Amino acid sequence: MRRIARNTTAIITCLSLLMPSLAQAQQSGDGGVAQKVFEDLQKQSEKDKEKAKRQSEAQKKKKQEQKARAEERRREAEKAREARKQAAERERERRKERQEAQREERRKEQAAEARREERRKQARQEAREEEKAAQARREERREREEAQREQRRKEQAAEARREERRKQARQEAREEEKAAQARREERREREEAQRERRQEARQDAREEQARRAERARKAEERRAERRRERNAAAREAARETRAPEAAALSALLGSGNVFRQRITDENSRSSDEDFATSLRDALSNDRDRDRWRRESRWREEERRRWEERNRDRDDDDDDDNDLTKVLLLGLGALAVGSMLNNNRQVALSSPDRVVVTHPDGSQELIKDDAALLRQPGSNVETEQFDDGSSRTVVTRADGSKVVTIRDADMRVLRRTLISPDGRTSQLIDDTQEVQPVDITSLPPAPAPVGLGNAMDEEALRAALNREANIDRRFTLGQIRNIHEVRSLVAPVDIPAITFDTGSAAIPPGQAQQLSALGRVIGDSIRENPQEIYMIEGYTDTVGDPAMNLALSDRRAESVALALTEYFDVPPENLVVQGYGEDYLKVAEEGDIRANRRSSVRRITDLLQTAAPE
Repeated sequence: MRRIARNTTAIITCLSLLMPSLAQAQQSGDGGVAQKVFEDLQKQSEKDKEKAKRQSEAQKKKKQEQKARAEERRREAEKAREARKQAAERERERRKERQEAQREERRKEQAAEARREERRKQARQEAREEEKAAQARREERREREEAQREQRRKEQAAEARREERRKQARQEAREEEKAAQARREERREREEAQRERRQEARQDAREEQARRAERARKAEERRAERRRERNAAAREAARETRAPEAAALSALLGSGNVFRQRITDENSRSSDEDFATSLRDALSNDRDRDRWRRESRWREEERRRWEERNRDRDDDDDDDNDLTKVLLLGLGALAVGSMLNNNRQVALSSPDRVVVTHPDGSQELIKDDAALLRQPGSNVETEQFDDGSSRTVVTRADGSKVVTIRDADMRVLRRTLISPDGRTSQLIDDTQEVQPVDITSLPPAPAPVGLGNAMDEEALRAALNREANIDRRFTLGQIRNIHEVRSLVAPVDIPAITFDTGSAAIPPGQAQQLSALGRVIGDSIRENPQEIYMIEGYTDTVGDPAMNLALSDRRAESVALALTEYFDVPPENLVVQGYGEDYLKVAEEGDIRANRRSSVRRITDLLQTAAPE
């Protein structure tokens, strides 16, 4: 097309150049030739124009085709760009999703890492706390070790002092030996007479040994007899129907002889202490009375008051008052072998307990049941009446009072608790007429409860709260003295407590093991203030039966004291009773710790008691 345009342009240019020549030719007369040339040129020009037009149209068509192809290519490119854009958009979406997933993964990893870091921090904190605790334990151990070293130093110093005293004693012994050497000559002159006395002493010892063997044989026979038959106290309790009579039941306050005492730590005993008097000494009259009586100032004053009051009185009622004087007031002592009313002979006499022997050989323990109430901080007022009965009022720091009334034989007839607000509750009431006890009609006794050494609280509670399978009630004397009656509720052994030979003391470490028993009894008394528990004590067969009877009762008192001292069990809800060597846990003679034991019974369901007022 461009070529045609150039040709046309060239023709036009030639024509323009020829125009002057043609004009001149026309003017000169050679016009035909020029006209012909001009026409040829015009034809040629038209042909060229036509050709150029065709070429232009072809070119235009070609351009249109090219433009269409270009447009097609553009549309295809646009589609491709759109496809690429969509692909890119999808890629961006996928990338965004991947990034979001990666961010979520990173968040999870960060959260997991945070948790791990928190656990590491917690572990480090626990490690630091454990280290602190370990450091505290090390410090405590160092302090204990230091205390132990200090104790060892003190013990070594004490040992050095003892060694020094031993050296001094050896030196004195050597000097004494020298002096003894000088006395030997004098002794030689007396040896013959001493030899004769020793022979007599050996003969007496053999006779005494034979008497002891005979007493042991008779004691065993008595125990066997007691297992087969009821003793006098049990038979008397079983036959008893008449309501007891005692002046103390109806007398006005202050109408008898009144003795007052303030109880302090100095004039009271705790459960980890043994009694001041020896029961071996109490078996005979040949003993050091100053050692076991140890009377305090108030006893001396009361003795003088007693003597002044009774200087001009008749002595006819002395037999009724002897037990009260000895056990309640500490005035004088009963001689072993002396006779009391009902043909009872004193077998053992100590300031806190008396054992008497009945004509049938059975023995009975007499003691002050209010001794357990004599707690430090209390004021005790004892009123004695002419018939031998007595009334003791124990006033405690909180204003509450416990009133105990006894007959002439020291048996509890009534015990009343008076609250600080004046409310009264009868805990024990043996003043009513009772039915005689027909032992053969009693239901069979439940088996004793053995809880092992664990003293599980729930098992203990269930064992103590088992109800008696009987629809009648008994006096406290019947429960104490008739084995079949008290056996209607099973005893619960206290395995945590056993005693050393001849001892009634309970070390604090053993006493702490009574915690479950203390909680169970304390809870039941809070629910029912009239609950009564009997603490029983026992011994092995070592020693005299009378001594063992008193010792077992002392042990029962120590267990009751421990319950009040360590676990705040009200003492007025406890009674104690010893049974000596009659009920051996291990059926063997001799020194057996398992027989030096104690047990407890809940006797509320057996005991006749008035309703609370």
